[in-house]
Amino acid sequence: MTKTPTGKSVRLAQPVKQVTVDAGLMPKKPGRQQRRPSAEAEPATATVNIFAPVHPAVAATRQKMKQQAAKTAAVRLGAAIDAGALPAAEAKRLVLSRIVKSLGSTEAAEKWYRSHHLSELGGRTPAQMVRAGELRALLEYFARDTSAKA
Repeated sequence: MTKTPTGKSVRLAQPVKQVTVDAGLMPKKPGRQQRRPSAEAEPATATVNIFAPVHPAVAATRQKMKQQAAKTAAVRLGAAIDAGALPAAEAKRLVLSRIVKSLGSTEAAEKWYRSHHLSELGGRTPAQMVRAGELRALLEYFARDTSAKA
């Protein structure tokens, strides 16, 4: 995807046609003073991008590809966790993403990650467990904890 000057994303395979229209037909931007054209001035024009719709079959194929990519990423993540090959920064990000949902903010999750001692896991903090390479045990603890609450 690429960004247009308006900041909207354009799919590269999507046909685009540029059309020149009378600027008076374009919506007015709030807070901007409009100049009054003089009688001799040329009429103002604006260039507009018109995007062709995407066929439903193409949209469905793209959705299937996104789902397959997500499944593949989940399998790779699981394999890296099982092998203990997940870098500490990635492991921290994974733990924090789980905790942010329950604590409500990134700051609270970061504080909990560094300072909350888990008595069920030997009184260590999640940060200590991640540094020791015990991410699998920490994730199992989260799974047990959330299943007990449900």
